Amino acid sequence: MLTPASDTLQITGRFYSMVESLSNFDKQEVKGVIDTLLSTSDRERCFIASYYRAAGNVTTLLELKHPKHFQAIAMLARNLFELAVDIKLIDIIPDGPTKIREFTDVEKLRCARKILNFKAANPGSTVDTTIYSSFVANNGSRIDAGRAILWPNGIPSHWSGLKLHKRVALLNSPFREIYEVKYPMLSWYVHSGITGVVNLNAETFTVLCALALKLAADAYWELLLTIIREFRIGKADEKIEGKLKAAQVLPFTDSPEEAESVLRLLTR
Repeated sequence: MLTPASDTLQITGRFYSMVESLSNFDKQEVKGVIDTLLSTSDRERCFIASYYRAAGNVTTLLELKHPKHFQAIAMLARNLFELAVDIKLIDIIPDGPTKIREFTDVEKLRCARKILNFKAANPGSTVDTTIYSSFVANNGSRIDAGRAILWPNGIPSHWSGLKLHKRVALLNSPFREIYEVKYPMLSWYVHSGITGVVNLNAETFTVLCALALKLAADAYWELLLTIIREFRIGKADEKIEGKLKAAQVLPFTDSPEEAESVLRLLTR
């Protein structure tokens, strides 16, 4: 149900502030640790790459401050959810880190061959295929051999070899609920079609922004918690998970005194 316009904007602003609060927490408590890691393993680099991509998405998301940006906000929230799923699966999928790394090359090879096939079928095209031919010639056999071991049934659409609904099914709360209840509406703004824009009043798009921002915040929170635990940041600060929770809830306090009380409760 829609609330009065002023209430809708206020709620949306709170969810925006939640994403912003988590981003500030990230910059103060997490990013510095990740930026200074030395001699990381291949497995750890999978976590780090997912973290940086999510942080980049959040930086972009915080630049979108008007309901007219509803499509971009929905797209970024959707991607943050998928990144959070990915980072949770690294140790669940057998050979997860190896598959993540190898899939990068498998996908590059697939796209390079697709471009070469297009050029072969359209010799009059002005597309310069030199770099793609070189990549295939220098790397094709190696990548194909690795792919045959990791994915013997052919090239998958995702490094896990699973469709998203099956990936989500491997995880605990809140991923299943997000995927079944909230994720579909975000997809309306990624894929073609007019489902998400027809016969709606203007306030609906503000509501959509609120829903997308809440989903983005939840996904970002899950990802940050995974990074904190993976790199044992709590060893240096035993209150860090409490601070993370505080970053999530403080935007919903109504006074400095209430905020201080919540912070004390979560970090005592």
